[in-house]
Amino acid sequence: MEDIVPTIFAEMSSDDENASEDLLAYYDAASPEERGAMDMMCMYLCDWRFESILKKCGLR
Repeated sequence: MEDIVPTIFAEMSSDDENASEDLLAYYDAASPEERGAMDMMCMYLCDWRFESILKKCGLR
């Protein structure tokens, strides 16, 4: 159970592809429920909502 978050981070850091544009496109087209799920996932991983991360990156 305690390996989930470290595995996610390891897989993200080992991936050479930057899927930021795809992730943003998915979020922009997502339903409110899907956006909520993305926000919760980000909250669990880094204590930030996805929308807050977009603002931090200057995308909102």
